[in-house]
Amino acid sequence: MSNPYLPRETLDYIVDLLHDQPETLKECCLVSKPWIPRTRKHLFATIEFISIKDLESWKKTFPDPPNSPGCHTRTLFFRCARVVTAAGTGAGGLIQTFSQVVRLELSASDAKPLVMFGTLEKTSLAPFHNFSPTLKSLRVDSVVLQCPQVFDLVCSFPLLEDLTLLGDDQPLDDDNDSHGPRTVVPSTSPPLTGSLELTMLLGMGNVTRRLLDLPNGLHFRELVFWWFYEMDLSSMMELVARCSDTLECLDVRCYPPGTFAPVLLRGCNPPSFVGDRNPASIDLSKATKLKDVVFRPGSLTVKWVIMALQTIASKCQDPPQVSLHVPYSSTLVGASPNVRQSVGERDFGQWLELDRLLVQLWESHSVCPKIICTTPKGGKEKEDVRGYIERLLPEITKEVIIDLVEHNGAQ
Repeated sequence: MSNPYLPRETLDYIVDLLHDQPETLKECCLVSKPWIPRTRKHLFATIEFISIKDLESWKKTFPDPPNSPGCHTRTLFFRCARVVTAAGTGAGGLIQTFSQVVRLELSASDAKPLVMFGTLEKTSLAPFHNFSPTLKSLRVDSVVLQCPQVFDLVCSFPLLEDLTLLGDDQPLDDDNDSHGPRTVVPSTSPPLTGSLELTMLLGMGNVTRRLLDLPNGLHFRELVFWWFYEMDLSSMMELVARCSDTLECLDVRCYPPGTFAPVLLRGCNPPSFVGDRNPASIDLSKATKLKDVVFRPGSLTVKWVIMALQTIASKCQDPPQVSLHVPYSSTLVGASPNVRQSVGERDFGQWLELDRLLVQLWESHSVCPKIICTTPKGGKEKEDVRGYIERLLPEITKEVIIDLVEHNGAQ
């Protein structure tokens, strides 16, 4: 190109239009040197390190950290336990070059089951503290969560809004941590005004305690709980109560017993799964800003959903929108004409009670429930699934449309 000059505004507009076309952006880098910084902000907007090899390749390609394109990265993924450790070591640490990251994910997808729930030695999150003052979203997954320093990490980001914690919440001795001494307890904490998602394979009690102890409190607008054990209900109640002034969406999901064989492989004795006892219900009457409640019940939590709906119907002056995700089962769907027999008399009775409460919300509060079922892609015919749901919830499905969504295979 003999004259690659374009007005800055025009060039920025062209490059922005190409933000999702990496090969074209790479060609743009060859046009003229002034074009390079503009294309880099899109080419390096999302960086993912899956292995040590990826990390070494980055260092070799960009040996001068201050001049690396890491300053253009807005979303950063570390998906290997060894990479998390290596990224924070060395002079200055690689992580310090990513100073404008808005979303960070630390995970250990390389860990095997018996290692995933064990101790990862010599892992420290301290080098990640405030590496990017602009960070607003943090996800910490798997073995990395075992380090008590994770909450020091949380408090190091002054603008943090969204927090996702997934892993093995084991009882920890904060004064005798194998990962090294903890830093001084922070006197302040981030705003935490976005979403909180908790998935604790051995219960969410310890993480809940640390969250409730954060100096500036909790102000989440959305809470997402993956519920495994009866004992987690009290933790959910505490978190809902603490966020009642700001809470707009509550999403409660349930895993069935037997999902986490790796926990049993470690020889531990996990607490009782959600079962048939009489759990207390979450009081949502104080959450005056609540707009949406999403229930994704497993077969053993229909009773709890019934109690939650009773609370909503009786105590909430302005009830939120209720969405019910009916669990898909190819076996049950195939036996839809005989749902009562295939589900079991007791469970079928609970579904009918749930149906009655949904109708009550619809008639007395004009709240139109959403009935959703996520089916495998290319699975049973939709009419079979629809017939199955109509037999589980015979009355409310006369009033509302059933939304059938194909599962794309991603979590």
